[in-house]
Amino acid sequence: MSKHLRAHSEAHHAGWNDPLRPQKPLISGKWLLSAIAITLGMSATCAYATLCLLFYQGSWQFLFHPSHTVSVSPNIPYQNIQFDDTETGKPQLTGWWIPVDSTTRYSGNTILYLHDGRGSLSDSITQLDTLHTLGINVFVFDYRGFGRSADPHPSEISMNQDADAALAYLTGTRHLPTHSLILDGIGLGATIAVNTAARHSDIPALVLENISPDALTIFAADKRTKILPVRLLTSDRFDPTETLKTLQTPKLFIERANDPQTHYLFSVAAMPKQFFQIAPKDQTLYLETLQRFLDELPPHP
Repeated sequence: MSKHLRAHSEAHHAGWNDPLRPQKPLISGKWLLSAIAITLGMSATCAYATLCLLFYQGSWQFLFHPSHTVSVSPNIPYQNIQFDDTETGKPQLTGWWIPVDSTTRYSGNTILYLHDGRGSLSDSITQLDTLHTLGINVFVFDYRGFGRSADPHPSEISMNQDADAALAYLTGTRHLPTHSLILDGIGLGATIAVNTAARHSDIPALVLENISPDALTIFAADKRTKILPVRLLTSDRFDPTETLKTLQTPKLFIERANDPQTHYLFSVAAMPKQFFQIAPKDQTLYLETLQRFLDELPPHP
């Protein structure tokens, strides 16, 4: 082959494009990095959304530790009570009515006892025995989600509703005047007592014992919640601060353990109010404090 033909052939092959050969790289480095970033971002978003959903469904477990077992009952005369019937006729709430003899000191009054957000009625036995010693009628019940009451997950809203149902039972079924009822709340139950007193201004007195920290403080104590928009994921607050600032009901704050929350809430609460720090096992001083508080209440209208 002549030099001219060979040169022509080489030039022809050099300028020829194979139609099967990619004209450009199938995946550019920039596109690949973008795809990886988008995939990781979507994965992180899904993981975060899953965490939010898990908290939304299970946040109640940070606040409440209920038991569905009522293993013991009072060693004093009492009645098992079922109340707050639904449209099906099935009661949602269970409780104990613990009466005193008509000759006792405060037989004309009744304490509606609102227990903490843990356990069941069984865990209040010692306290109920003490209140009975005071010579006053006591009504205590399990919120929905506790003891033998109906068993949906408890919440601040449902506990407020249950407290109103207990008041309705006492005033509607037992025909007790509202001005004869004393609210006694402990732990989370103390906030429920404050809320209930605010809705029923004719309740004459309020006893608040070892008030639980508010819900957002409890959530914040768990490191798992620090990256979550907790305020948006739950309506539970259990913060009686603003209500106490204007609540005119006579209030007795009792601290039975080292409890800065009770100190703070007493400091912001409106008058009239009293504060006492009592050792956990000092039942004598506890009873004397309650007696003094009840004796200083204005007489019924």
